[in-house]
Amino acid sequence: MESVIEIIDALGGSTAFGRICGFTKNPGARGSDMRQRGSIPVVYWPLIVEHARTHDIAIDNDVLVRAHLRRERSTPVEPEAA
Repeated sequence: MESVIEIIDALGGSTAFGRICGFTKNPGARGSDMRQRGSIPVVYWPLIVEHARTHDIAIDNDVLVRAHLRRERSTPVEPEAA
């Protein structure tokens, strides 16, 4: 998996992902927000890794780091104002 979108999709989509992260109110919206941003806050990584491990899904901390590094490298940098 190379992106946050692929990670969320591999875990069952936005709603399932939101539930994995522990959201009981509007899990689909919370998962969708992270999907749109292309970023998953680190606080949720242990829940994601544990769920993936127990469901034989190939997602670990290294996968999460690589997905976020790719995002950072692909985000254009705004030039500093003079």
